[in-house]
Parts: sequence; C-alpha cells; structure tokens
Amino acid sequence: MTGLNFSIKPDVEINEIKKLLIKFKKNKNYKKKNITWDYFLNPFGKTKFFIAQYNGLIIGMLVCLKQIYINKNQKYSGYRIQDVITDTEIIKKLIKDKRKLITANKKGVFDNLIIKLNKFISKNSKLNFGFANHLAFPFWTRNGWRNISEFPLYEKKLFSKEKLILKSKIIKNFNLDHEKIFLRNLTEKINIFWSAKYSNWRYINNPRSKYFVYEFFLRNKLVGYTVLKEYFSDTEKKGHICQIVSAPKFQNEIINFANNFFLKKKIQSLSLWSFDTKLMKKNDFKGNYSINKRIVYSGYSNLKKQNIDINMGFSDIY
Repeated sequence: MTGLNFSIKPDVEINEIKKLLIKFKKNKNYKKKNITWDYFLNPFGKTKFFIAQYNGLIIGMLVCLKQIYINKNQKYSGYRIQDVITDTEIIKKLIKDKRKLITANKKGVFDNLIIKLNKFISKNSKLNFGFANHLAFPFWTRNGWRNISEFPLYEKKLFSKEKLILKSKIIKNFNLDHEKIFLRNLTEKINIFWSAKYSNWRYINNPRSKYFVYEFFLRNKLVGYTVLKEYFSDTEKKGHICQIVSAPKFQNEIINFANNFFLKKKIQSLSLWSFDTKLMKKNDFKGNYSINKRIVYSGYSNLKKQNIDINMGFSDIY
C-alpha cells in the first residue's frame, strides 16, 4: 500500500520486534529473552502493536500491554501503554523531500497512532493507563486521554533501623495464598489484578530487573507482602518500594522493614509511589512530583487519583 498507512499487526515475530526496537532505541540493548518476556509471555493476554508505515517503511509504533484492573466491586479489562516511538530522522527527511505525511484528518504520525489505538480500545477495553513525559503529554490529551496526576513519587532519607514485630520470609514464587491476601485487602480503589501468575511474570521471572520479595506473618498467619528493588542513579543507590499488599494497620511495619532492608545494603534513600498522603506524612516521606511526567488514562468516566491504589508496579520504569 502506497502513502502513509496505520494498522494493527496481530501477529508479530520476536525478531521483527527486536529489529524495530533497536532501530528506534539505538542506545538500549534489547536481548531476545527480554523481548520474549515483555511482549509475548504476559499471562493477561497478547500485546497489541499499532504501526505507522510510509510506502511499506515502518516510521512509528505504539505498543500496548494487556492488563486487568480490579477493585472490590469488579474487574476492568484494559491496556497499559508500553512504548510510543517514531523515527523522527526518517520523518524529517520525508517532509524535506515534500512527501505527504499529513492524512485527511490533518494530523501527524503520533496523533494518528493514538487515534488508531482509541478506535481499538473503545471496543475492546474498559480502562487504560499511560505514562507520558512533557513532550508526549499534549498528544494524549488532545486525543481524548485525561490527566490523573504527575508521577506521585515520595522519598525519604534512611538513618536508623526500626523495631519490627512481624516475621518475614523471602517469596521464591507467588502462590494462591498471596493472591488471596491481595484480594482480601481490596478496597474501592482500582489496582492491577495482582494474580499469582501475573506477579510471578512481573517480578520473579523478569529478566530485566532483580526484585526482593518478602511475605509477612503475625502469629504464623500471612498478613501481607512487599516487593523491593534497588535503583542505581548517577549520584547514589536508592531503594524502591514497588508494592505493599496488606491491611492498612500493617503498612507502617512493612515500610519499616524496607527501611531496615536497604540500610543493611548501605542504601540511605527510599522511594515509592503513593496517593495516600496521610501514610506518607506519618512515615516522613516528602513529595517529589515531577511536572514533566504524568499519568494519563482513558475508558473510565471521571477517574480521580483518589480512586486508584497506585504503586510502582503500574509502570515498567520501576
């Protein structure tokens, strides 16, 4: 097909995706096992690839990972935006050569990829999330996606170990007991459905990152678990609390466990995502929201940040 064309590729080979990712993200090392895990092993379902082509040459790609969201009332089938990438060098060259890259709707490649996505999710999902930087954010909002919040990052410095009451144990694999404790502590706030299969895929079997996963017991009864991760910045090591699953009365204790865990590793900075400002204040976290990074959504009427049980597990950044 000649000219500019937008399509959904239902079946994409791993090697083809690897070529595209290397082409668009030359500074990253995309190993086959990482791509296989990321795009083809998600237990929630198939990844969707939205492609922009000019005379058969791929000049843009939007990738969505299948997600299932949940609160105590119902499940919401949906997607999370994984990648939106365009070949700006080729696009600039085509424009310079006076090639027509604006379609009948007078919108460019990025906008039309989102439009193609919107048509798909309007029929196939109930709730969708994306994570946009300041450059991408206007593209999403002008095409019907809504802003929820800046990335709700909280940080604190670690100084001394805390006393702990709960007993802890390493989780080698998530099982139905962990899934049940997650479901038991659901509220009306929307979270990802952290099933045992999805948690094992996301954390235990993740070839790109190493996570430290612990469960907690009170008098031999499982009361919660947490997922932790080290982060190496240019200036210092940091510790992330990617996820806390428990009743509210145990959350302070689990944060204290993370405090002690990272201090033992000589890490003195701790961070997490949260919309629970009371919990953050009680544990001496300070907000460090970035105005250049925002969470956007579609497919749900008037979703507010108070309606989401956000955690770092929502984003593959962490």
